[in-house]
Amino acid sequence: MSQKHVPITDVCPSRGVTRREALRFFIGAGLCATFYPAVANATTTQEQLDAAQLDYDEAKAELDLISDQVVEAQSALGQTQIQVSDLSIQIDTKQGEIDDKQAEIDTKQGEIDDKQAEIERKQGILAERMSAAYKAGASSTIDLLFSSATIEELTSNIYYLDKVSESDREMIDDVKRLKSELEQQKVELEQQKAALETEKAALEVQRGELQELQVQQQAQLEEVRARQAESEALVSSLSEEVQELMAKRDAELLAAQQAAEEARRQQELLQQQQQSGGTTTGGGVDVSTGSTTITGSGSLSRVVSASYSTPSPGSGLCAAWVSNVFANAGIGTFYGNADDMFYTWCGYPTSQIQPGMIVATPTVPYSTAAAIYGHVGIYIGNGTVRDNRSGVLMTTSLSEWVSMYSVSVTVRCGWLGGVALS
Repeated sequence: MSQKHVPITDVCPSRGVTRREALRFFIGAGLCATFYPAVANATTTQEQLDAAQLDYDEAKAELDLISDQVVEAQSALGQTQIQVSDLSIQIDTKQGEIDDKQAEIDTKQGEIDDKQAEIERKQGILAERMSAAYKAGASSTIDLLFSSATIEELTSNIYYLDKVSESDREMIDDVKRLKSELEQQKVELEQQKAALETEKAALEVQRGELQELQVQQQAQLEEVRARQAESEALVSSLSEEVQELMAKRDAELLAAQQAAEEARRQQELLQQQQQSGGTTTGGGVDVSTGSTTITGSGSLSRVVSASYSTPSPGSGLCAAWVSNVFANAGIGTFYGNADDMFYTWCGYPTSQIQPGMIVATPTVPYSTAAAIYGHVGIYIGNGTVRDNRSGVLMTTSLSEWVSMYSVSVTVRCGWLGGVALS
């Protein structure tokens, strides 16, 4: 809200009467304020105006101070919300890594189970062989050896028996070794998963602390906004009082001037009559003062099309234009200022922007309204943003837009109303 400061020396523009000029009339005519109450009234009104102007200046200074506090609270809350959003993204990423690690653990457990089954199967085969050998007795082995016709054949049969036994042992040992390696890999995966869960828990604690801070900052912002509204109402009231007292003062000064002119004219008439030897009658001209009166899902193509066909609603109405675009596109009606849209819907960094998302900042120091309510536009794809800037629709590159409006709080993006467009 902008209030125009009106110096107390301003005068009624239609008559050009100043307080100094009006008093000069009285002094020149040799008149006393006692006989012309308009002079006393004008002085009293001027004193009231001076006091009201002082009150106005003090209230305006207080409003400016509160407005600065609103901007600071906006900036702090915006930065905290960005940190909370970034932590949420990190937590989701960490959960994805934990899920992937669990999938690896499950796969590894499946391999271990397969190796265990293989061990049990081969141990069963070996047990069957041993059982068969036991039932056949030692004679089968002796028969095999004594059936050898030559020394070479005997040596070969003995070597064969040893190799069969050794092969069975190596086969089982290899499977056990593989199983042991798989179990060690599983332990390492579980340790990595535990480390990821610890990191995720730390991030969740940090996010919880920031969310508590965010609640406090939101309460502080609402408090200073309430104070700002009260201060604006006071400034507006005092401004009206100053204007009324100025009008009253100017009317009284004009009346005083008229009275002074009439008194001087009467005095000149009296002097002329005395010089001509005439006398005045009881029915002379009436010497009286005069007076005067002073007065969810939606169509991206429809939104892009609507961003070009929807006219500007006026200067300082960037959020209203965005709402109109989405309404005209049949997506829905979403109200609020640019800062409301930032806090409610913009949870992503612009590195993750998609066509149809809004881009916003809760405060930017380019005007009083922009500092309090921020700015918002629509990303229409191909690296361009459409927005209503000072009542003019503009198309700007995303990089330039982000650079321009990230002065106080980093620009963020998101789906308006939570409706993803495709």
